[in-house]
Amino acid sequence: MVGGIGFVIDAGILSLLVHGLGLDPLLSRLLSFPSAMTATWYLNRRVTFSHAISNNPGQEWFRYALVSMSGNLVNFLVYVACIRMSQTMYSYPQAALAIAAIVALVFNYLGLSRYAFRKGVDK
Repeated sequence: MVGGIGFVIDAGILSLLVHGLGLDPLLSRLLSFPSAMTATWYLNRRVTFSHAISNNPGQEWFRYALVSMSGNLVNFLVYVACIRMSQTMYSYPQAALAIAAIVALVFNYLGLSRYAFRKGVDK
């Protein structure tokens, strides 16, 4: 559910930047995913991993960002490959974003559950 909300935020900002402002899809993605990442950190903290939240949200956000950036690198590389290989995906980058999100999903969940939101990691 949280990932889906993050996807909607990411895709919404991406659509606004590409179709609303006419920005390049690659630049737009560099701008859209940090907003989605921060929103999903907050939601994961409150919903998915509420049993293991840290007393130090700054450190927790940093660990979350490290895992998310690694996952987003995987996501972004798949996204770039999709829009470079298909004119249709270049014109409709939300399709490339969906494929990239699916590829990175397992990587992100495992990293978040084993590192970012692991109980006692701040001790």
